[in-house]
Amino acid sequence: MGEMSTDKNIDIDSLELCDLMDIDLLQKFQDNFAKSMDIASVTVDRKGNPVTRPSAYTEYCINFIHSTYVGDHECAKSHRVAGEIAAKSGKPYIHECHAGLVDFAMPIMVCGKQIGTILGGQILDSSLDETKFRDIARRIGANEEQILKSVKKVKVTTRKNIEAAAEALFIIANELSKFGYEQLKLKGTSEKLEFEILRNNILLRQAEECNKLKTQLFATVSHELKTPLNIIFSSVQLLENIYDKNKCPPTNDTFLKYSNIMKQNCYRLIRITNNIIDMNKIELGFYTMKFKNEDVVKVIEDISLSVVEFANLKNLELTFDTDVEEKVISCDSEKLERILLNLLSNAIKFTKYGGSIYVNIHDEGDHIFISVKDTGCGIPKDMLENIFDNFVQVDNSLTRDAEGSGIGLCLVKSLVEMQDGKIEVKSELGIGSEFIIKLPVKINESVGFVNNSESLNDNVEKIKIEFSDIYV
Repeated sequence: MGEMSTDKNIDIDSLELCDLMDIDLLQKFQDNFAKSMDIASVTVDRKGNPVTRPSAYTEYCINFIHSTYVGDHECAKSHRVAGEIAAKSGKPYIHECHAGLVDFAMPIMVCGKQIGTILGGQILDSSLDETKFRDIARRIGANEEQILKSVKKVKVTTRKNIEAAAEALFIIANELSKFGYEQLKLKGTSEKLEFEILRNNILLRQAEECNKLKTQLFATVSHELKTPLNIIFSSVQLLENIYDKNKCPPTNDTFLKYSNIMKQNCYRLIRITNNIIDMNKIELGFYTMKFKNEDVVKVIEDISLSVVEFANLKNLELTFDTDVEEKVISCDSEKLERILLNLLSNAIKFTKYGGSIYVNIHDEGDHIFISVKDTGCGIPKDMLENIFDNFVQVDNSLTRDAEGSGIGLCLVKSLVEMQDGKIEVKSELGIGSEFIIKLPVKINESVGFVNNSESLNDNVEKIKIEFSDIYV
């Protein structure tokens, strides 16, 4: 028989036969075995108490041995001793009982511990010895002739047959107990899993509720920010129009100075709220992409040229280079513009005066690589893994010349992946950083080629919004 693995959640010392076996099924099995083999049997628990009714007990044992006090007492003692010997050996114990018959005790074991015993036998393995049974009759106080008459009805078989029957019963009974134990383990595991599933479902519902509340909060905050922001921004534009038309002649540059500050901070708030709204749309699956077949080289070049003015403010050299003059791919150019503007904005923010920024395009046939590299402050190694997570900011110092919400790169990564692309970063602290975008080269056959001649310079406001957190 195979070894049973123990389960620390099951106390074997407290196990009873009824925990592992269907007693009614055990009774039927015992009855059928006793009837077919003509061998008496009964099953007892670890304390010796019967859990089944006796099967095929002989007239000799029922009417004479158990009918006397001495015989019944000696029988109980014989069963107890045989059960103890069988438990120690872990196998069937065959012996001659106090009443002169051959009996056997078969331990029912679970993980090396006895939880019950099958007692049986009440048979002879040799011809009747009248002298022996007359002595037994006198010892227990029974009628000698009646005992001899009843013992002659006892089955006689060979020792070999007795051993074979005992071994078969031992194997079957222990396989049943093993099966019962595995079922008990499975039940325990199932109950544990049910509890874990229930707990995880509760946690999932709580997480979903928190996520829902977070989304509602962001949406509410974004809306509440954007409404007064639009009013402030419109007011600033109105003041500028009045100023431009000389309806309110200035006495100094104070108005111009503070109107520019107000406008830049309006742009900055617009950028933050736009990013929050878009991240929520992406998380909820409401964000839409508009794919067209466009020359990605021209798109990237136009973006790069459009921010030269901002690079010049910090005396930065911005270089655009490509190893292919034209590459038409299916992409969302508006989202691509936003990706590049964010990366270029970061490059300008974190590169000191007189540094360099490089925008490169490399064609590898099936994929095109877009690189934005700078000679800025770089990113610490411990932050590289999380740089694309929400609200992660590289510069946490109290004094810095650039601001940020920590949402931009997370949004960039999402926009790249929504175009089946990938983005990675290489950086060395104090040397600079390089962001590399990998986009698949594929054509959308359902739409034609779009020659987008519109320059980003025609949309200055979009650039001003993206670069609103740069202070020079």
